[in-house]
Amino acid sequence: MPSPSPRPLPMSSPTTSPDRAGCRSAATVRPLVCALLLGSLAAASPALAQSAASGSASAANNGIQRQERSMAMETNFRFRYMSVPNSVMDIWFFDSDEEGANPFERPKIRMYSFGVEYVLKPKPMNWIFYYEFIGSGIREGYWDDAEEPADHDDGDWIKPSGFGVHAVGANYAHEIDVSNPDRAVWVSMLFSAGLGVGIVSGDLQTWHPGGNETITNQCLRDAPAYERKDTCPDDGSVRLPGLLPILDLTMSTRVNFSERASARLDVGLHNLFYVGTAFGTVF
Repeated sequence: MPSPSPRPLPMSSPTTSPDRAGCRSAATVRPLVCALLLGSLAAASPALAQSAASGSASAANNGIQRQERSMAMETNFRFRYMSVPNSVMDIWFFDSDEEGANPFERPKIRMYSFGVEYVLKPKPMNWIFYYEFIGSGIREGYWDDAEEPADHDDGDWIKPSGFGVHAVGANYAHEIDVSNPDRAVWVSMLFSAGLGVGIVSGDLQTWHPGGNETITNQCLRDAPAYERKDTCPDDGSVRLPGLLPILDLTMSTRVNFSERASARLDVGLHNLFYVGTAFGTVF
């Protein structure tokens, strides 16, 4: 009996595997998808580039705005040394080197001040508000007023006792850049003027010469002041107004440190001629 012929294997199902289906589908769909993707990328690229550029420009602009603020502020500590030149004092008072004068050196007018400042800086303007205490560096001594004919025994003996001034005021200063302000450290000049008021504290104890109508006691009524001061009570205090007006005229050099700190050298008039310095933070 003839052996049966082998049964043919069943034909593969027309439904193919997903991978192959994908391959065949891709054969027709891929060109379209690729074209769409390329078109989308081409359209999106300029927008993305523009967005990135806008972000960079915005950041740059923000950086410039931070660096070029319309107004900065400062808080400073300041110190000043004030005096009157001898050549000016010679106009009103004799000194011990004058012919026939008594051997008492005329006291020097020296004052010092410590204070704080708050500064508004809408450049190039600077509005400076301050408080300070002005202390006395004047020693006690003989004040022989200049006169013709000279009488070297009619002067007063004056002794400061806790003498000082508490002052507040405001100045306007115009700023001019001397070096490039875009650098980390730059220099500027300030020219300022302002007004203030001082409250006087302490006394200037006084001994008048004998024979003067202003003496307040009978002690050594005919003796000069430089003798009465060793034995007699004082005759009171130099009369000063309770409030002193203060005039400021100043020229300054300021060193600026990256808009974070500053140091200043001042010279000018603060009722007395002075030289001083100020330093602090910028914010």
